[in-house]
Amino acid sequence: MTKVLVVLRHAQSAGKQSGQLDYDRTLTLQGQVAARALGQKLKQQNYNFQLILSSSSTRTRQTVELINEKLQLPSEKILFKPELYEALMVHWLDHIYGLPDDINQVLLVGHNPWLSILASRFKGSILELGPCELIGFEFEHKKWREIGDQGQEIMSIK
Repeated sequence: MTKVLVVLRHAQSAGKQSGQLDYDRTLTLQGQVAARALGQKLKQQNYNFQLILSSSSTRTRQTVELINEKLQLPSEKILFKPELYEALMVHWLDHIYGLPDDINQVLLVGHNPWLSILASRFKGSILELGPCELIGFEFEHKKWREIGDQGQEIMSIK
């Protein structure tokens, strides 16, 4: 059995308003449209994520909710983690390595720069994810803690 990780940067967010925390920034209308369209593409391509692991910021939460309108994952399969907001790559890896091994397809949703750094590690070359862009990798391992630095790229949606 293989493991599939899909790394997604949140959709386009509005600029920080006066007195607003970065954590609370919301999606723009364009970001909302892009997230819904991405959900449709993922559904059409039959990606059956068993889990979504996401930062809990407002913009990542909105991105996940809009994508999930099409994917229809039950709420218990969506984990919003406050510690993944501004998480370093090593913290993302800790969460990945701790995933249950009976889960094989996971969507990660977060922020740059660390999500692009994580995706670059799996790709083996530097890349910069734009808003609502994703890249997916397959790993020939049965356990999450065994995945290495480089996976086989299986999808990219910009």
